[in-house]
Amino acid sequence: MRKLWLIRKDQEAVSPVIATILMVAITVVLAAVLYVMVSGLLTPTGGGPRSMGVNPSKSSDGTTWILAFSRVPSGLTLDATKLEVFKGDGTVNLTARTFATLTYANSGCVYSGNGDNTVDVGERIVCRASWYVTGSSIQIADTGGILYSGALTG
Repeated sequence: MRKLWLIRKDQEAVSPVIATILMVAITVVLAAVLYVMVSGLLTPTGGGPRSMGVNPSKSSDGTTWILAFSRVPSGLTLDATKLEVFKGDGTVNLTARTFATLTYANSGCVYSGNGDNTVDVGERIVCRASWYVTGSSIQIADTGGILYSGALTG
């Protein structure tokens, strides 16, 4: 009795041309899938706009403005981040000064932080309300551009 499940030696399963085309096609598909997977992992981070979250409010006794930071982009330093204040008519009330140089004597504002050179969430700037009236606008910027722009309301 003959075994039917054995392949005879004179029969070929697939022609060499078709086998080569199939191997090339499979290789191209696998390379494309691998490229898509890897390119999804290599997307750059931090490519979007940088901005700060600032909550301006008046102190309970009304003598100071408190600019509390609720969101801060990474890498901000006191030496590179600047505060500028404008009057209601748009004229400059405080020329741009770095956070590190803010003092009550020269600007009516002081930076209150944890003592290091970085700007962090929870830190703040305190300014005299007698120097900066309601309706004044503030702008915070670094070398990359404006991070926050808003008004003193309260």
